[in-house]
Amino acid sequence: MREFLERAQAAVGDDGRLRLGAMASWDVFPFEIDGLRPRTLSEYAVPEPDRRKSAADCKTCGALDRDDLVLHTGERLAVIRPGGTNLPFVANIVSRTHEPLDDLDDAGHVELGRLIGRTYGALKALVGIGNVHVNKWENGTGHLSVTLLARPEGVLQLRGSNLSVWADMLPPTAAEELAARAEQVRAALA
Repeated sequence: MREFLERAQAAVGDDGRLRLGAMASWDVFPFEIDGLRPRTLSEYAVPEPDRRKSAADCKTCGALDRDDLVLHTGERLAVIRPGGTNLPFVANIVSRTHEPLDDLDDAGHVELGRLIGRTYGALKALVGIGNVHVNKWENGTGHLSVTLLARPEGVLQLRGSNLSVWADMLPPTAAEELAARAEQVRAALA
């Protein structure tokens, strides 16, 4: 929608940048406002470039081949975990074949909904988890991935949509802790 970009470009200030949005005033915003500024808007790009990776270059496809990372296998979907994270736990609901969300049929949608609910419950039941955030990004790889991020209980600054930004800055969670939580999640999904 070229009109969307044109409307946004019309709202830039004298410096060619949009103003910081309301999120910058939230108490959970991870940055100090002084010195922070948005990037300039990029050019309109239609058709969008194809960013999909081949199955051979896809990290999700590689994770599906690792028993230590697979937490549950369903008919069309699986639940996996990344090898490491800076949060107490992260799980991804992914397609078992290299396909995006667009390619799921109604049965796949039903399985996805069921696995989101079950995985959410399994992560929320882990000791020390305050909440679980559900996101779908797919990251341009061409492989369906719905990510569930477990927020530590009592760390209120990590609440909300900036959890993934905070997670990028936190120190890594010990591999032994992640492995123990993976076993608990695996058992809950069995």
